[in-house]
Amino acid sequence: MEQLVAAVSGPFGALALSVAILWWLATKVVPVLQKYLEGQNEKLGALVAALEKTVDAHEADRKTFEASIAGLTTRMDKVETDVHHIRSKLP
Repeated sequence: MEQLVAAVSGPFGALALSVAILWWLATKVVPVLQKYLEGQNEKLGALVAALEKTVDAHEADRKTFEASIAGLTTRMDKVETDVHHIRSKLP
């Protein structure tokens, strides 16, 4: 009986407990963790897609903004020409 108590409370007992804990983790915790991480991966994929859409929209907005600024410069040149023409006709 003493040998059994010594074996269970000694290195053999620790090894058996470690193996039992690892088996429990592999059968109970790992599937739950895997499902959680797969869900997070899907959410992250959706966030990346939304970010890419935002960047694409920003690029389109920037092109529109640049075109508007270029058109504004052309219009300002025309207004300056008209003002200069009006000033030249005033006494």
